[in-house]
Amino acid sequence: MKNYIILGFVIFSISSCMEKEVPIPENVLKLKEMTSILSDVHFAQAALNLKIQNDSLVYSMNDYLTYILKQHKTEKDDFLVSLKFYSDHPGILKQVYDSVLTEMSRIEAGTVN
Repeated sequence: MKNYIILGFVIFSISSCMEKEVPIPENVLKLKEMTSILSDVHFAQAALNLKIQNDSLVYSMNDYLTYILKQHKTEKDDFLVSLKFYSDHPGILKQVYDSVLTEMSRIEAGTVN
């Protein structure tokens, strides 16, 4: 009997930790677009960290983000709403970041289409 109680507790614990499939709302950027934007954001952060820029030109991350969002034809508010949604759903955020890592690796390797 004790084993059944422990088994029941383990199954309950595992099932409660698993995130249910959550539909992505209409006002949230799709996985592919979010992946592309976040890849660009991380490359911009790397450039800032490495200070790959002309000494007379100083850009902030906000400058880069504004440019990146303009390139993706995305409003900053839409990006922030999407970032909040994905942050609130770690399972989906993991999917996004798995794709970000794959895309960044492809770009770094020079195998972008």
